[in-house]
Amino acid sequence: MTVKSSLKAFCLILLCLWMALPALAQQDRYEQQDESVSPEARIRFDKGERLAKEERFEEAVAAYREALRLMPDYAQAHHQLGLAYARLNRYPEAVKAFQDAARLQPQGGLVYENLGVAYVKMGRWGEAREAFQQAVRLHPDNAEVHYNLGLASGRLGRDQEARSQFAEALRLQPNMAKAHVNLGLAYLNLGVLDKAEKSLLAAVRLEPQDAQARYALCVYYAKKGDAQAAAREFETLKKLDPNLAQKLSQLMRPGVPERKP
Repeated sequence: MTVKSSLKAFCLILLCLWMALPALAQQDRYEQQDESVSPEARIRFDKGERLAKEERFEEAVAAYREALRLMPDYAQAHHQLGLAYARLNRYPEAVKAFQDAARLQPQGGLVYENLGVAYVKMGRWGEAREAFQQAVRLHPDNAEVHYNLGLASGRLGRDQEARSQFAEALRLQPNMAKAHVNLGLAYLNLGVLDKAEKSLLAAVRLEPQDAQARYALCVYYAKKGDAQAAAREFETLKKLDPNLAQKLSQLMRPGVPERKP
């Protein structure tokens, strides 16, 4: 493998694996409590909410399941059950719960967002992309869902689509440093070096101590052929995150040489 082709591969590794992965969205962003819920089911649901806040997720699962036994079409209970399963790293069960919530509440963008996150955790990026597309359709003004869709698109090698989604996330939330990083990496994969540099430098200005942004900037300078700037960023990266610097050194041989004291 040539240095040029290996650098492109390492950019893709950064975009797909080491940038901030999607996080579960909280329950109260979009949906409101259903007024048609029976008092008995509501009592079990509220118990599950209290237990979840105390991070007693196994017990919360039991409470939500009891609410659903009493009222199988309780969409919010399905969603919260999915969140509890996800907190327990039981992602297949979380996916099923989120799917049930989406079936009952098809206009709930939050459900699709969390369904996408569960798919990401399982490595099912194609299905994650589809879920995030639904979330974007329902909530086009939410920067986080555009960012999540960008991550899934990048993981699938859809660099133009990833670029578009990261750019939209930044239009909505200009100071989202992680979107600047990933937009820079998308441009880097597309060979648009001037825009890649602009995005990565913007990320570093926003978060000077962000090791991942420094990592990406080091890759950019190496790809550009600016050994001095790459070495400078590598030294900064070593101070911020020695383990990440070591990974970069191993991945990019031949690449940026590590300076000896």
